[in-house]
Amino acid sequence: MKIIKHGLRRILILSAVVLLAGCANEPIKVDASRPVAKAVAKGAQIYGKNKYTPWGFGVCYGKNLNEPAEVLAFAKETCGDGRIELRGEDLLWNGCPMFQGARASFVCYPEGPKPSPVGG
Repeated sequence: MKIIKHGLRRILILSAVVLLAGCANEPIKVDASRPVAKAVAKGAQIYGKNKYTPWGFGVCYGKNLNEPAEVLAFAKETCGDGRIELRGEDLLWNGCPMFQGARASFVCYPEGPKPSPVGG
């Protein structure tokens, strides 16, 4: 009887782990890699910071779980109306969850002010 209880307990635990892993299959927004964050901060320091200042972010994803187009669509959604640029990718020590171990670092260039209809 004890063997059955232990076996059932293991099956329940493994099922819970698999279910939780299945929930984490969409890309996740995180901080950009250190080099990207430093470059963006340096640009803001030189040119000033306002609503048009570029900003960096990372996207954690699973190489076997997510298609590149899905990661790119998530990055575009995160950036809004701005333009995104992929600046790097890392796989180790990046703060991403185990099942989404890859991180792509992007820079978002917000959409600039609209030109005056009068000209100038």
